[in-house]
Amino acid sequence: VSDKMMDYDPNFKLYFITRLPNPSFSPELQAKTTLIDFTVTQKGLEEQLLGKVISKEQKALEEQLTQVLEEVNANTKSLM
Repeated sequence: VSDKMMDYDPNFKLYFITRLPNPSFSPELQAKTTLIDFTVTQKGLEEQLLGKVISKEQKALEEQLTQVLEEVNANTKSLM
């Protein structure tokens, strides 16, 4: 906490729950977390699951996708 070193358990998990239909997170946070929307349509669920499969099967494609999403978010912010 602050400038002090803390012990860290690699099994630690933190879950956030929101009632917002489409929460907005920074690209940095999106790259470090997994967002699962349980109110999705079948098409949306297919896309989420495909993303999970790609991240497990082909890490390079997932990294490229993350980079493109970060660029899209940055460009969107600059337009606003």
